[in-house]
Amino acid sequence: MTAASGHGILRDEPGTRHCLLGNLAIVRGALEAGVQFFSCYPGTPASEVGDTIARIAAEADIVFEYSVNEKVAVEIAFAASLTGARSMCGMKHLGLNYACDPVSTMPYVGVEGGMVIVSAGDPSAITSPNEQDQRHFSRFLYYPVFDPATPEDCRRMTCYAFELSERTRLPVILRPTTRVCHGSGIVAFGALPVERNAIRFRKDPARYVPIPVNARRMRKELTGRFALAGRLLETSGFFPRTGRGELGILASGVACAYAAQAIDDLGVGDRVTLQQVGAYPIPDKVLADFFDAVTSVLVVEELTPFVEEWACLSAFQQCRQIPIYGKRSGHLPVEFEYTPDLVEDAVADFVGLVRRPSATVTVPELPARPPVLCPGCPHRASFYLARKVFGTKTIYCNDIGCYTLGYGEPLHACDVLLCMGSSISQASGIARLTGQRTVAYIGDSTFFHSGLPALANAVQANDNVVVVILDNYIAAMTGHQPSLTTPGGGAAAPGPRPHEGDAEQDDRTARFSIEDAVRGLGVTDVYSVDPFDDESTLAAFRQARKGTGVSVVVCHSPCVVEERRHRKDARPIAYAIDQGLCDSCTACVRVLGCPGILVSDGQYLIDPELCDGCALCAEVCHQGAIARAVSQKEASA
Repeated sequence: MTAASGHGILRDEPGTRHCLLGNLAIVRGALEAGVQFFSCYPGTPASEVGDTIARIAAEADIVFEYSVNEKVAVEIAFAASLTGARSMCGMKHLGLNYACDPVSTMPYVGVEGGMVIVSAGDPSAITSPNEQDQRHFSRFLYYPVFDPATPEDCRRMTCYAFELSERTRLPVILRPTTRVCHGSGIVAFGALPVERNAIRFRKDPARYVPIPVNARRMRKELTGRFALAGRLLETSGFFPRTGRGELGILASGVACAYAAQAIDDLGVGDRVTLQQVGAYPIPDKVLADFFDAVTSVLVVEELTPFVEEWACLSAFQQCRQIPIYGKRSGHLPVEFEYTPDLVEDAVADFVGLVRRPSATVTVPELPARPPVLCPGCPHRASFYLARKVFGTKTIYCNDIGCYTLGYGEPLHACDVLLCMGSSISQASGIARLTGQRTVAYIGDSTFFHSGLPALANAVQANDNVVVVILDNYIAAMTGHQPSLTTPGGGAAAPGPRPHEGDAEQDDRTARFSIEDAVRGLGVTDVYSVDPFDDESTLAAFRQARKGTGVSVVVCHSPCVVEERRHRKDARPIAYAIDQGLCDSCTACVRVLGCPGILVSDGQYLIDPELCDGCALCAEVCHQGAIARAVSQKEASA
């Protein structure tokens, strides 16, 4: 890894400063620590960590894979650490839940090479169905947890986390939140390592096999190793304190950056002492010294009052009579991510200043812009045709992915949604209790992530469900990472996938077969269709509707955005609306909701820059007003 390396993140230029996204700063910290293995299941806001390592893995000599789910990603990374390798895995906060089974036992067994789990949090549920505060894993399962406030924190904490992991034999969690992951800041490069950990697995069943007799011994050792982590963190430099005022602010994560900005903007640096909490467990001495320096405390942190409760307990144990304000006192909200203005108002109230008026910007009222499937998306065709067959009274259970956008008007393809793989389980439960034949939608990546056990369960119970597997050959919503059905590749093969029309690369025989997997679970009523072939797709849906027990319809069609990225031939000719034939019935808009169709001055039009030539709107139009536009070449002929 030299300065001549192809990717800038690989430059061996210690001391130089670069503006990096928080997620890229995490990658840089891992490189400086000598990471040797990385696995992940992509999930926003953490996706760029894995995607960047995928691009540089060969050059950086890192063993890399996109795992089938987060549980597998954690397990394989932990196994890599047992060989002495420094390993890392990435996911969002929900992925950590999915991996909790191995995560709960790994601290007992302990690592050899350092292991870091990057689990990005999403306050305000910006790209998630819920909020979650992973900091509780520190006390809950004895994990050191790092809580970066800036991209530079991301680099430094990631690099140090591997060392802390090896010294304590504990896996470590790095928990950046959305604004840290996707915010940019100045990062100072450190040196890249000349040597990395030697790889060797030493057999030691008493150490690595947590049967009860061994687990009880491991549990006693775990207490000491977690205490060691606290002592090491005390001198780690991740608990900086600034200012000498008697009013104390205790802050963590990006909220600490907001608090520092508020103190500066309000001009109260001489009255306030700011104590950053950069990691957990919080060393007792850090809080004791802080309490010695202040007369009252405001705790500024997003989500649960984790630091606030830790501080209150610490003050009680130290017999301190010091007021501590925060969420419990109503000074700050429990819900959602914070903003600089919100934190500034809380700081102003705390120091006794009148709040500064917020800046206002006058903008015209804009129309709502709900999330929508892309023009030409095959999922739209699948939803439209399924709805024609199953109607409005059927209960549709949806799942996590692009196809979640089937929710609401005009597709109405989502009545129930919970989590990855739940569509099949929920369709089973509803069918079993109501006696109705239900429909479950699930994507190819999600199906292999967690849909297989649910389908096996449905087959075992002979539930009256139709499972529609939407295979677009890619993990599209999280950034177009390869999936098990990516032609010519798989979950462990990063890089651009082969695409339609590329005979040299396109190897359909290399694809993992969904149909084989489904039949292997005992499903006999299986249909394979192209959703843009409306006749065969409608026929398959009709047969599935007539069936009993479990039927599976697999809709194969590549993601249109991914196809555009790799298309070498000419772009398909767009469709157009003949204004002489159009009677403004609105069916094309009401039924499909394609963003490529627009209304201007009372006319219905198709934007040729957005249209991908899928022809679905032409199939919907009852007046025959929509047809393929004439190309310049055809017109000249």
